[in-house]
Amino acid sequence: MPLNWSFVTEEALQSLDFDHLLAGVEERECMAYGDELSRVERDNERWTPAQRECLRFAGLVVTMMLRPDQPSDPFGPMFVIDDRRSALPSDFPRPELLRLQDWMLSLRDAELRARFLDLLWVQGKSFVAAQGAVEAYLETARRLEHPEHWPPCVERAERALRLSASLGRGGTTLKGRVLGEIDAMVSRHRGEDPLYLSLRLIRLLLEFRYGDYRRFAKYTGCAATAAERAGDFWRARDHYQVAAECYRSVGDVDAEAAALRDSAEALVKEAESARSQSGRGAMVAAAVLSDAVEAMRQAPGGKARAAELHERLLVFQAEAVAELKPLSTSIDATELVNRSIAAVRGKTLREAVICLCELARPPALEQLKQQVHEQARVAVLGSLFQSDVLNSRGRVVARAPGLEPGAADTNDAGLRWRLFQCARLARGLTVQAKLNPARAELLAEHAPDRQDVVALIQHSPWIPPGHLESVSRALVAGFQGDMLVAGHLVPPQFEAMVRHVVESGGGATSMLEPGGLQPERPLGALLETPEALRAFGEAGIFELQDLFVDPLGTNLRNEVAHGLLDDSGLFGTEVLYAWWLLLRYSVLTSLLIERRRAAEGSAERGQ
Repeated sequence: MPLNWSFVTEEALQSLDFDHLLAGVEERECMAYGDELSRVERDNERWTPAQRECLRFAGLVVTMMLRPDQPSDPFGPMFVIDDRRSALPSDFPRPELLRLQDWMLSLRDAELRARFLDLLWVQGKSFVAAQGAVEAYLETARRLEHPEHWPPCVERAERALRLSASLGRGGTTLKGRVLGEIDAMVSRHRGEDPLYLSLRLIRLLLEFRYGDYRRFAKYTGCAATAAERAGDFWRARDHYQVAAECYRSVGDVDAEAAALRDSAEALVKEAESARSQSGRGAMVAAAVLSDAVEAMRQAPGGKARAAELHERLLVFQAEAVAELKPLSTSIDATELVNRSIAAVRGKTLREAVICLCELARPPALEQLKQQVHEQARVAVLGSLFQSDVLNSRGRVVARAPGLEPGAADTNDAGLRWRLFQCARLARGLTVQAKLNPARAELLAEHAPDRQDVVALIQHSPWIPPGHLESVSRALVAGFQGDMLVAGHLVPPQFEAMVRHVVESGGGATSMLEPGGLQPERPLGALLETPEALRAFGEAGIFELQDLFVDPLGTNLRNEVAHGLLDDSGLFGTEVLYAWWLLLRYSVLTSLLIERRRAAEGSAERGQ
C-alpha cells in the first residue's frame, strides 16, 4: 500500500525519536532496525496516524538490501514473492525526500543517517546528502568492525568508497579519507583476522590503487599460513591469490609466482582433506584436485608439479566412480527447499555454484506428453476448446486449438501449448522450491561479485568474444536478486550465446537476400538449426523455444525486448529461471574446457 506522504513530515518524524526508539536493538544494523520498527508499529494505540505512517516509511527504507558493488543502483528489494516485492528507491518520490533532508542530517545514529541520506542521494541527487552519507557510512563501518562478523563493516566501507568516487572532483578529498580509513582498518588487523575482513578490504584498496602493496602481501600471506594451520584451505587459497595480485602490482614476478604455486598447493590439501570426509569423498576430492592441477599448470614454475598431481588425480577419479550410487526418494515441497539449501550450504563458492547449476534439468518431452494426455483424460472439456494466449499486457498473441486425441507431434499447436503449460508449472516449482532458495543461501554465504563470477565462466567456449562482461553482470545481478537488471541482460546474452554456438558449429547465422543484404537470423530460426540441436539437445531446444521465442510459450525475449513486461513481471519465476539457465550453460561449459585443457596438458607432457 502506498505511503500517505501528507502524514510523513519532519515534525512527525522528530516526535518518534528514533535513537531512543531503537536503543534496545542489539545489532546496530538496518535489518535489525527494520524488525524492531515492524514490532513497535503494531502497537496501534501508542501512535498517532502520522506517527504510524512515519514508522512505515522508516521501516520500508531500512529493509532495502544494500548492494555496495553497484554504485548507480545500490539498493535492492529485501524479498520477491511471485509478483510482489519489498521497497526500492524508486518507490520514494524525490520531492518528498528532499523536504526531509534536514531531519535526515539530524539523525544521531550513523547507520540510520547513512541509509536515509544515501536514499536521498540516489533519488534526489543532493550533494550534501551524499557527503553526509559517506561520513555516516565510515562511522557505522568503524562501529561494526569485527574480525569474525565482517560483511556489515566491509559493505559499508565499500559503499562509502564507491559513493565518494562517484562524486567526481567534488568527492576527491572525501574519497581519500575513505581510502585512508580502509587502510587503517587493514593495519589494525594485519591479516590476523580469522576470515575475510582484511582480504576484502585489501581488494578494495587494490582496485583503487591505494596503499603499500608489499605490506598487503605480507598480511595476506600471514593470513594464508594461519588458514592452512586451521585446515581452512579454500580461505588459504583466496589469500595466496590476493598476495599474488599484490606482488604483481609492484612487479615482483618471483614472489607472484611463488604465491600462485602456494595457492594451487592449498587446493591440493583441500582435495586430500575432502577425500577422507564423510559426505564428500573421492568424487569431491577429484573435482578439487582437477582445479589444483589447472592452477598449478598456470603458475610459473609449476608444470612439473602439475604432472605429479595429475597422476594423483587419476587415482581419485577411479575411486570416485566406485562411489556412484543410484538414489530414489519421495519428498514434498518443504523437503525440496531444505534439500536445495543443504546442497549449497557450507560449500566453497565454486562447489556451491556447480551444485546450483545441477539442481534441475530440461523437462523430458515424453513425460510432458504423458502429463498433457492424462490431464485431457480427466478434464475433457478443457482439452476440446480453443484457448487464447495473452502477453503480459493482456493482448492476444496466439491461439491454441483444442487437443487432438493421441497428438504426438510437438509442432501441433494444441499439444505444444499444453506442453508449455505443464513445463511452466514444473518450472515454477523448480524456481520456488529449488533454485531461488539455493540462490539465496549462496548469496548469504558468499555474496559473489563480478570477480567471482568471471573466474567461474571465463573459459566457456559458448560465451561470444566481447560478451564476458555483459554475461558476468547479468549473472551477478541474478545472484543478488536484482531481476530488473538480470531480466534485461539475460535474453539478449542468451541469443548471442546461441548465435555463437551455431556459428562455431559451422552453421549459418545470417541470410542472403536480393541486393546482397545479410540480415541476422532471429533466435527462433537459430534454435531450429542442426548445430543448436547438437549443442542443447531436443529437450533443451524445446525449453529454450518455450522460454524465449514461441508465442505459445513464455516468449520472454519478445516481452523484454519490446518493453511489454513491467517491473513486477521481471521479478517472476520465468526471469529467474532464464538467469539460472544462462548461469548453468556458462559455468558447466567453462568447467568442461578447464578439465579438458588439464587432461590435454598432462597428455602432452607424458609423450
